[in-house]
Amino acid sequence: MADDALIARLMKTFLGEAEEHVRTLNQNLLALEKEPESPERGTTFKTLFRTAHSLKGAAHAVKLPIVETACHKLEELFAAANEGRRSIDPDLFQLLFRVVDAIQDIIKRLRDNEDVGNAPLAIMLPHLDASIADKAEPFRQRSDRPPQLVAISQSERLRSDRLVRIPSEKLDALLAQSGEVLVAQRRAEMRSEEAIALVDLVKRWRREWRTFERTAERLLRHGHRPSAGPATRDTAQPLPAASPQAAAAFRRATDSLRQVEQDLHRLASGLIDDRHTLGRAAGALDAEVRRARLLPFAEACQGLDRVVRDLTKAGDKQADLLIEGGDIEIDRSVLEGLRDPLLHLVRNAVDHGIEPVSTRRTRGKPNAGRIVVSASLRGARVEVVVGDDGGGLDLAAIRERARQKGLAESETERELVGYIFLPGFSTAPIVTEISGRGVGLDAVKSKVEFMRGTVDVAFDQGRGARFSLALPFTLTTIRALLVEACGQTFAVDNTAIDRLVRIGAGDLRSIEGRDVLPLGGSPAPVMGLAEILGLRSDAPVQVAGKSAAVVLATIEGRVGLLVDGLLGEQEVVVRSLNPRLAGMKSLTGAVILPTGRVALILNTTDLVQRALRLTSARPFAAAPAAQLAPPRKRLIVADDSVTTRTLEKSILEAAGYDVMTAADGLEAWRLLQQKGADLVVSDVQMPQMDGFDLTQTIRNSPRFRKIPVILVTGRESETDKARGLDVGADAYLLKSAFDQTALLETIRQIL
Repeated sequence: MADDALIARLMKTFLGEAEEHVRTLNQNLLALEKEPESPERGTTFKTLFRTAHSLKGAAHAVKLPIVETACHKLEELFAAANEGRRSIDPDLFQLLFRVVDAIQDIIKRLRDNEDVGNAPLAIMLPHLDASIADKAEPFRQRSDRPPQLVAISQSERLRSDRLVRIPSEKLDALLAQSGEVLVAQRRAEMRSEEAIALVDLVKRWRREWRTFERTAERLLRHGHRPSAGPATRDTAQPLPAASPQAAAAFRRATDSLRQVEQDLHRLASGLIDDRHTLGRAAGALDAEVRRARLLPFAEACQGLDRVVRDLTKAGDKQADLLIEGGDIEIDRSVLEGLRDPLLHLVRNAVDHGIEPVSTRRTRGKPNAGRIVVSASLRGARVEVVVGDDGGGLDLAAIRERARQKGLAESETERELVGYIFLPGFSTAPIVTEISGRGVGLDAVKSKVEFMRGTVDVAFDQGRGARFSLALPFTLTTIRALLVEACGQTFAVDNTAIDRLVRIGAGDLRSIEGRDVLPLGGSPAPVMGLAEILGLRSDAPVQVAGKSAAVVLATIEGRVGLLVDGLLGEQEVVVRSLNPRLAGMKSLTGAVILPTGRVALILNTTDLVQRALRLTSARPFAAAPAAQLAPPRKRLIVADDSVTTRTLEKSILEAAGYDVMTAADGLEAWRLLQQKGADLVVSDVQMPQMDGFDLTQTIRNSPRFRKIPVILVTGRESETDKARGLDVGADAYLLKSAFDQTALLETIRQIL
């Protein structure tokens, strides 16, 4: 029983190690098949022998005699071929690849907890024996470990010692814990801001207390009362002095208030220090965990060369596979999600793209086609392209197949090409193991969209096609805009947001019975987020003002989603959905907010597709005249970040303010002089004129010096806060703890 438990623990390690050995065998067999007489032939055989030997030892440890026996026979074959006692021919390569596939099948069965007794590998063992005996001299007794094949250099041994194999489940668990620490850090930020607000409250209380403290003490000590008659205005009618107990109680209250102020200040300072310490530790931990999860893009391309080799061997085709950007590191979650789409696209390139050799000769092309799989970084996203120099897309065949399936006649070439991603759509004349079922490109699109990515295709008739996948750099975190609909909070990936706008009934136009918003180019249909998600089906509400809308942009087009409110923007850790919600295409995950609430992450691609298909009722109804709003206060928002000032503008307009925006302090000052304002909200760090200088300029102006200024900034030091107050700011809010409620409440109090 103890041995069984040990083997069970070893099996997880074995499976990961065995998959690496299978990849190494495939890579080196492909290299040897391509150039049998390469100068690196000896090194390649050395690697093949050592890999088979390592896999044999690992199989022995977990009691897999069938794999152990197969690897022993592979050792003999590699030794005989390397020493010239066995010729290398296509039949041998075909056998070796079949054996490697059979070992891979064993690994898959073990992962799926299936029986390996009837595995194809057992059938391959007699063929290996026959191949060892074929065209070979009688074997003499020899060691299983020829020194020239298994010798490992000291540098290789040292390099191996520095590597530690960590199961992916442990990395996932570590990332989840790191996410919990980040959430705790954000809660600590909120608590420290609450403590600072309490300190400010007590300071104001103390100032008010000091204004009548002396008077109160005099009353308690001597007692007097001003007379009520006008003739005796300057006289006072004495009152009995307060009791010693009352005077003592007053002094204790004064001392207690002073002590509360000191204790609160000390508590707030400690919370701020703890927040900074926790922030540094959480940030460092998160960075290290993310770095540990990074893998080179080439990992996702493992096995593609074997796919190309097998498919071209099966027909009259030749093709070379080239990997570009293989050293670009990507989060493991994205990398694993890319494996199947890349496999489908490469198979599609060989089967549908690359022409037979005879056709390529007729077209003046090299006999061997070229398939390029590349990766590059584009900001916070990864672009993966699978391109080939084949015949491109057959538009006539696509159009005919669409007609056979009863699809609507496409108006544009782009719409026609989009049919190839539909389920069950294929232009292959017959169904084979490779194509004809219409599964490949549909699977690619579904998988990429599930990873919050997009897929697009471009082609040049007769010269090739390019499938481009745009994916987030990581699936574990996103920069998200939090919105509210029907009392629920949702997260929208910032990369899919085209703009934030405020719209009313007068901003919309009607096209074919649908309300659309003119945005330049093609108009965007407008629908309520709640309506798309099926959260409510009631009639449109009557509104006098304008509602917030998030304009999403994907390859399919743009859509304006009406929401009940914009709650803020923040970096969030993505969590897996509850199994009951996992099947909903409109959702891709969930996040835990610092408040403890859960927000669902919206699948923006699915939302756009559904919005374009649905026919919505008019999202607005006319408001009664009695609901017309009074003249609105005018505000100026100054921030050099277009996202931040757009978000603040939307929040403030939703609250009923008239908002003008400026990209820096100088532009804000010009706006103030030209159009005036009731209040200014400004960032601190801006080009040309920062927030401190803008505030001081306003305070030095006889005309505008009484206009309130609120600084919203990421500069959190006490020195910066003190400077903000010194130059005359009425409030100093931190972006790290930005909350639209706090901003609106601060403005309400000041105005």
